[in-house]
Amino acid sequence: MGVHRGSVRTVTSTGRPGLRLLVLPHSGGRAEGFTGWRAALPAAFPGTAVELCAAQYPGHGDRLAEPPSQDVGAIAEEIVADLARLPPADLLLFGHSFGSAVACEVARRCPGAGLDVVLLVASSAWAPGDPARPPRDEHLLPDAELWERLVALGGIDPGIASETEIRDLVLPAMRADIAAHERYLGCPDPVSLHCDVHACVARADPLVPVLAARHWGRLTTGNASVDIRPGAHFHVFDDPALLLADLARRVPTHATPTHAIPTHANGGGSAHE
Repeated sequence: MGVHRGSVRTVTSTGRPGLRLLVLPHSGGRAEGFTGWRAALPAAFPGTAVELCAAQYPGHGDRLAEPPSQDVGAIAEEIVADLARLPPADLLLFGHSFGSAVACEVARRCPGAGLDVVLLVASSAWAPGDPARPPRDEHLLPDAELWERLVALGGIDPGIASETEIRDLVLPAMRADIAAHERYLGCPDPVSLHCDVHACVARADPLVPVLAARHWGRLTTGNASVDIRPGAHFHVFDDPALLLADLARRVPTHATPTHAIPTHANGGGSAHE
């Protein structure tokens, strides 16, 4: 087993953050895949010191040597423990696809760790417990068929889609994510949240219809909102500036200090699903 490196990566740091934006990636996603967001942060959040972070799940990216997890709760526990060690800041959770399930469990655990979630964003995702969601067992598909479906969805770099060695390297973690997601969504236990929840879905998403956004509001005692965006399942990479500007308008005003602190970037990479 490789050396454990923790689950939270700081993409853009500040000296004293007023808001911490934590991205929870999709199935097979890596923390490095969201470095492209950092350039859009100053314009989206003017006057606010925003620290952009992204989760690195076990078995992904620089944690490739670790066994992947098929337990959403265990992934969330690790993330919350890492967040609790960071300087205090209001927390904006952005979960994309599978990451929305992880975001739910992170949000449920944050109050017990003294962390304040001001907004949870669920992107391109069914809400847990939604009776309209069709049952899926894609994690049981043979490697070739599962890989073909993931490539068709748009989450695999076309340059590596035909590389069998790369497929064999990354597919176990992707399969584990999909299994964890399917089990979590099918769990009969209700999810109860108290933070504001915003669901954003894309018009051309073949996995998550726009009507699926409605159920997210039933999970929380806080405010709920919905945004229908152009694009498909991976709309989050199409126009980060527009997406982040929209999210900034939805963050409660008490969570956005008026003083700005210069940011500097670290890290790099690209998404591959």
